[in-house]
Amino acid sequence: MSAALITEFADLESLSAAAAEAIAETASRAAAERGRFSLALSGGGTPRRTYERLAALRMPWESTHIFWGDERCVPRENPASNYRMARETLLSRAAIPAANIHPMPCDPASAEAGARSYEAELRSFFGAEPAFDLILLGLGPDGHTASLFPGEPTLHESKRWVLSTPGRAANPPVPRLTLTYPAISASRGVLLLAAGAGKKALVESAARGDAAFPAALARAAGETRWFWSARD
Repeated sequence: MSAALITEFADLESLSAAAAEAIAETASRAAAERGRFSLALSGGGTPRRTYERLAALRMPWESTHIFWGDERCVPRENPASNYRMARETLLSRAAIPAANIHPMPCDPASAEAGARSYEAELRSFFGAEPAFDLILLGLGPDGHTASLFPGEPTLHESKRWVLSTPGRAANPPVPRLTLTYPAISASRGVLLLAAGAGKKALVESAARGDAAFPAALARAAGETRWFWSARD
């Protein structure tokens, strides 16, 4: 496994600006080449400013399809909802057709049914292979990415594209849905965003491919890039 390309930034603002530009460039290229751009969003605090900046850029919004890499099984108005964060920072500010927004259906009482439903939606959209143009990922303090946590069975999935996980090691500890490694590895690109001085060693180890950290194995079929800033 080749190492991911790490780019270091002075602060979260400069990281966010570069990430938004990278997304917009990928979107324009995908729309020109294939007529649509498929983007899977990350949750967490780090991408908030990226989404705000992206909403202000010139984008082929009418050809953009928004998916999620993972979701917490909470109501969509809950502050912990990844959908809510994306709606507040991006979706409500950009001219994205409602039909192009594909949130994960995550009910804690039926998380597994939600996972199968979302996988069916992805298979209908992509066909035989989930070739996202770009998947945005984050990095947790334990090395998790999306909702792929250390020691969980989800790390060993080889066929399914979406799984549910109890989320006992997560914050908050609620069931979650997550894209799997097979879905991530079929993508045309991965962009992982991480911020905080305490993550430097983790970023370097995981980017080199240290399999102790789930993020280390989240690589695209195309280009995998990591944007990191010591200042969050």
